[in-house]
Amino acid sequence: MLKIIFYTLVNKLDNTVKEDRHLPVVIDLVDEESISKTKRHVARKIALILLKDNGIKPVQKLKERITRIEDIKPIYSGGYAKRYYIMLSHGDYAIQVSFVKNLWGKVKGFITVYNSRGEMIYRAKYDNGFVRKSVGNPVFAWIVRVVIDALKIPVKKLELGD
Repeated sequence: MLKIIFYTLVNKLDNTVKEDRHLPVVIDLVDEESISKTKRHVARKIALILLKDNGIKPVQKLKERITRIEDIKPIYSGGYAKRYYIMLSHGDYAIQVSFVKNLWGKVKGFITVYNSRGEMIYRAKYDNGFVRKSVGNPVFAWIVRVVIDALKIPVKKLELGD
């Protein structure tokens, strides 16, 4: 009798855990375009979502997924910055693209990929045309390739580990 009660309790707990895995997760991404007072440095952050059935989209165009928008302080004095809180469903990927252009015109930054649970799964470093894997499983390198193609980012060499 005790085994049966314990077994039913464990099954109920397992079912609730399985149901929670597919609930939408809210993740925050930043969209920013700012320039320094001296006009020598520029920062740009782009928030994207790779939908499992509809391709790659900017966060601003997905009004039904946005739960909240905050105005935040940009890195440099001129420009704007907004933080979007987005609901991700199962199978979607969130992508944060961050670039900084310095005084000599060199561009550096990161392309970070998050899964539908909000966990960082891949990060690639961009350094003046060279893209290389920084953190994560190389299985997800295809997402970085899709982002580079969609945004038409100039690339000289790719070393994504795949």
